[in-house]
Amino acid sequence: MTPAGDPAVDRGRVALITGASGGIGQATAVRFAAAGYRVLVHYRSNRAAAEAIAAEIGGTAFGCDVADPDAVARMIRVAEDELGPIDVAVCNAGFYEERPLAEVDDALWDRTLRVILGGCFHVARAVIPGMRDRGHGSIVAIASELALVGGVNVAPYVAAKAAVIGFARSLAREVAPSIRVNVVAPGAVDTPLLPDRDRGPGYTSTVPLGRIGRPAEIAEAILHVAEAPWTTGAVYSPNGGVVIQ
Repeated sequence: MTPAGDPAVDRGRVALITGASGGIGQATAVRFAAAGYRVLVHYRSNRAAAEAIAAEIGGTAFGCDVADPDAVARMIRVAEDELGPIDVAVCNAGFYEERPLAEVDDALWDRTLRVILGGCFHVARAVIPGMRDRGHGSIVAIASELALVGGVNVAPYVAAKAAVIGFARSLAREVAPSIRVNVVAPGAVDTPLLPDRDRGPGYTSTVPLGRIGRPAEIAEAILHVAEAPWTTGAVYSPNGGVVIQ
């Protein structure tokens, strides 16, 4: 068997997509595969969906909690053993829960930061050494338009997503020029995480483009940012014009 990463064997570009069993992550895995990448489809609990997506696109599914650094390190080893060296890492894993601040307990606060910010940190820390050795790599962190404008009853989520932006911007300076780090901060997108109130005309009438986003549109933005050769430290927010800056 030829060792993973042997330069004599070109197995194609490899992308790791966390939180890829549904929604934006799933669409991103499909889009990267269509662009010629071999994809590791990460999931936390929805194994059946992740394995179905991986089978559809010729990738590999792997389940772990991104809040666990040891589990993330194992995931990276599996990805590189089975698919090859990671060229692009998309840090998308997260969750969304609405709760007034007075009802936010330490468990929710800690878990939100550990998954959204910690997960991004653990993935970046695990892939950067290999990317540096190879002299190239791209990391895309998924934030939210709420990190730019705030939100009601979502303080832990917004705090974690805003921290992801700061982390990515700092990392972009630290790992340049061989590795690029960027952020995609989507607006309201048609996924299971989106509250019903944001699907109707009460919300969409406030969106300049008149509708919520589609997962495939965000996936396209992620692929673009991942491959943009002279872009690092950028925050790209596809949101239909809700946030214009």
